[in-house]
Amino acid sequence: MKVWLYYRLSRDEDEELNSLNNQRKIIYNFAVSNGHEVVGESFDDNVSGMHFNREGIDKIYEVVEAGKIEAIIVKDLSRLGRHRTQTALFIDYLREHDVRVLSATENIDTFNENDDLIIGFKGLVNDFYARDGSRRVRTGYRQKQKEGIVTIPPFGYFKDKNTKKVVVVEEAAETVRLIFSAYVGGSGMKAIARTLNEQRRKTPALMQAELLNKRLPNTQDGILKKYLWDATMVARILRDESYIGTLICHKSERNKINKTFRFTDPEEQFRHENYLPVIVTREIWEQAQALLTERKEKNVRAGTNCGILRYGGLLRCKDCGRTFIGKRIKLKSGERVAYVCDTYHRYGKEHCSSHMVDEETLDRLIGAEILRTKKMYEENWSRMEWLIERWTPKASTASAKISKLQEQILLLEEEVEVILMERIWDKANAERYDRMIAKREEQIAEAKKQIEDLQNISEMLRSRQAKLKRDISLIDDILREGKMSEAHLRMLVEKILVHEEDGKLDLEIRLKAPFRDHLDVFENGEQTDCFASTDFDYDRLGAAIYGDYYAG
Repeated sequence: MKVWLYYRLSRDEDEELNSLNNQRKIIYNFAVSNGHEVVGESFDDNVSGMHFNREGIDKIYEVVEAGKIEAIIVKDLSRLGRHRTQTALFIDYLREHDVRVLSATENIDTFNENDDLIIGFKGLVNDFYARDGSRRVRTGYRQKQKEGIVTIPPFGYFKDKNTKKVVVVEEAAETVRLIFSAYVGGSGMKAIARTLNEQRRKTPALMQAELLNKRLPNTQDGILKKYLWDATMVARILRDESYIGTLICHKSERNKINKTFRFTDPEEQFRHENYLPVIVTREIWEQAQALLTERKEKNVRAGTNCGILRYGGLLRCKDCGRTFIGKRIKLKSGERVAYVCDTYHRYGKEHCSSHMVDEETLDRLIGAEILRTKKMYEENWSRMEWLIERWTPKASTASAKISKLQEQILLLEEEVEVILMERIWDKANAERYDRMIAKREEQIAEAKKQIEDLQNISEMLRSRQAKLKRDISLIDDILREGKMSEAHLRMLVEKILVHEEDGKLDLEIRLKAPFRDHLDVFENGEQTDCFASTDFDYDRLGAAIYGDYYAG
């Protein structure tokens, strides 16, 4: 009988027991001792048996279709495959082509009907073995992810195999800093990629090739990706938290057995703060994230060979609802940037007026508003300190008050039980008893809320004070720089509504929470009125936190 020899070894098996040479000797001796003619052989090294996308199996398909063999000899059925369903389908395919499978060590012949039961049982055992091994490996690796593990660090880092430490590769780190600074400075991703290509900056692929001896990938047109940057690569670097020292494990999950892949939800991931050396500051990284979100939401684009205008996407016409378009006007003294309504720009004054406003005017207005907001924050900081000063001596008595409230809850719950028993015997007055129960349940809920508030108040005061301090620091940084950057604008400003009537511009500047809204009125470029909103959320700003509980 003309036979084909097949042997396979996967990475998680005993190499000494199941080595390829050992398998070949066993099945070759089996073929010779039974008088079979060996017409060829194939093998797969370091390949899982849970799928049939293997070179060795592909060769079997070729000889089977050509009708060159009558049987396939394997050491045992697990060498053919471990996936129960796929192995059974492959055996059925061979039967249809009058090719049998012979197991040298199990004395199994797939053409023998008496072996069908044991073939099915072996399939179950082999399938379970592979899945159980996969589960154990996955569980062990997941534990390493919880503790923090780096296999191949991102661009800008290198993991020393001897010390297991991740260090900064300064050449790549310089490129990362350039990307962040250029993006925060107003450049788009394509413009940054073009600059990197012009400067012949090394790509992540080239750095991996140099540091890890990895093969360089090629693009579809055959161009070597040696110095080729694109917008996608830039975006991937801008979104990576590794550069502020945060390692995130378990970002995705792949099941090689079922051939599934998915990106995990944030709550499934394992975050490790301050795990990696820092390449960019958190302030720069947060500004970049704000720009990524805002530019996408407001569809902000840069002109050809031009940077992104700072107020692009923030201005909106209150009369027609369209956004504003920025214009760069060349003057002898320099460049002037003005914004006009997009409807006016596209269709003319018959449909909407220009609503023209200069960038310098907008900078002056935003700067004045930031100063007013800083003053408000400083007032809230003083109020917060007063609240903390009042609460500190009373914090020690909070536990006593909590105990008193808990006793009150127990008494109310006992009263509810008594009322329920009386209601059973006095059904004629059921409505009156229901009102009594509802009143006590409201008192219980209120007492529980007071307990929760008292337990959290110290932490709440500290967190609100820390947030105020951070916001004041942000405002100070903006004022120190003088001119607001695009990143700061998009972090602070929600939108600016512009209304024009009789040559008079009304600008309504809406700042993001926890800042405030106000309305400035301008005529011929000069401010004539200012209407500030008085509807502040003082709880959000930390001005009125649980005042009822520490009234003296």
